Amino acid sequence: MTVAAGLAARVAANPDACAVSIDDRRWTAAGLAATVATAAGWLAPQLTGEPRRVAVCVADPADQLLWALAAHRIGAAAAVLDVRWPPEQQTAALEQISPGLIVRHPVASVAPSGIAVRCTDAAAESLGWISLTSGTTGAPRALGRSWASWTASFPAFTQLTGLTADDTVLVPGSLSSSMFAYGAFHALAAGARVRLLAGWQPESADDPEVTVAHLVPTMLADLLDAGRSDFRPRVVVTAGAKLSADLERRVRAAWPGTLIVEYYGSSEQSFVTARTGADPATVGRPFPGVQVEVRDDTGHRAPAGGPGVIWTRSPYAAEDYLDGAAGRFRQVGGWVSVGDRGWLDGTGALSLLGREQITTGGTTVDPAPVESVLRAAPGVRDVVVVGLPHPRLGEVVAAAVECRLDCRLSSLRLYARAHLAAAQRPRRWYAVAQLPRTGGGKPARADLVAAIQQGRLLPLS
Repeated sequence: MTVAAGLAARVAANPDACAVSIDDRRWTAAGLAATVATAAGWLAPQLTGEPRRVAVCVADPADQLLWALAAHRIGAAAAVLDVRWPPEQQTAALEQISPGLIVRHPVASVAPSGIAVRCTDAAAESLGWISLTSGTTGAPRALGRSWASWTASFPAFTQLTGLTADDTVLVPGSLSSSMFAYGAFHALAAGARVRLLAGWQPESADDPEVTVAHLVPTMLADLLDAGRSDFRPRVVVTAGAKLSADLERRVRAAWPGTLIVEYYGSSEQSFVTARTGADPATVGRPFPGVQVEVRDDTGHRAPAGGPGVIWTRSPYAAEDYLDGAAGRFRQVGGWVSVGDRGWLDGTGALSLLGREQITTGGTTVDPAPVESVLRAAPGVRDVVVVGLPHPRLGEVVAAAVECRLDCRLSSLRLYARAHLAAAQRPRRWYAVAQLPRTGGGKPARADLVAAIQQGRLLPLS
């Protein structure tokens, strides 16, 4: 079912039921449909030529959703930008998108035009949504995808989560994040209520009506650290970074009846794998409809347990970068990759090794396993491992640590010595109050390296 069809079905079945809420604002199903129609009536005459693309540059997630649905209604493609980006980053994104219209005002400021806009529901295979890559390792890229590439995964995701029209789905961030945009659109297509948050604070998520929550691991940690008593979701959907074994144990202890759904993917590939409890050290087995291969440096399929680059083939992949420039997204014979590395075990479960390898003294180090080990160290809340230039070794392994409690360099070094091979052990350690993150909650590795190189991070002592 498409988003438009799901909303229409909800209006027909229960027009007065709440469909979307944020803070103290609520839209019934009928009210949401009417507001989207008003916004579409304003958009339609503004987009008289090509390209039929709308750049949504507003901070409020409700307005992001309303403008995106309005664009969808008239057959245009929407791109939601993160207005917190620096001006030069927003300008670069807009140049890639090349929008026919930039929206910078709330939907509430638009008066009904009196123009009846027919729901065109653009062809399923045409450009329907513009994602912006997360920017974890550099500037975001504008990526075109058809609506079919997302809606084709709705039935499998519904089965995976058990989502029904009776659920209230928490979407706690900007729709500039593909993870949160997908969560909102899927919920509306399924007829569920969407609960948006204007900004992430654990107390704002403390809603006993929430039954399904889309949360990056750091948000999960925030909720557990805050001890929110009323938050007991039936399902937690987590992605954006690997869920550590320690954090998963904490979630299961705090919410023993909660189903944990972890998935792995990328803006370019969409879903790759998913798991619902088994194999906690992995990111699960191929998502329904996805073929996964790990290929070695020669391009051949690696044997079970052999490391290599992850390639996928599925109906969910995006089309390409809008500006046509080269990037991490590779497409060969129907298979696609973003350069992430991992290995498949004999049962088909995928383990991640990361994207950016570190070469130090002739030894190649994958950051992901090192981060996984260090996250289990006492007092560590989160950690990012990067490679820093070194005149003799080429690179050295460095760790930026976000501490839950008091972290001591001596204790971390002892822990690393006991649990990591010599080449994996960080040579440099840095303390951060909070790791820099993208709008979707992922660690911003490029920003972290820049902060270290510019002397803005203090060495851990």
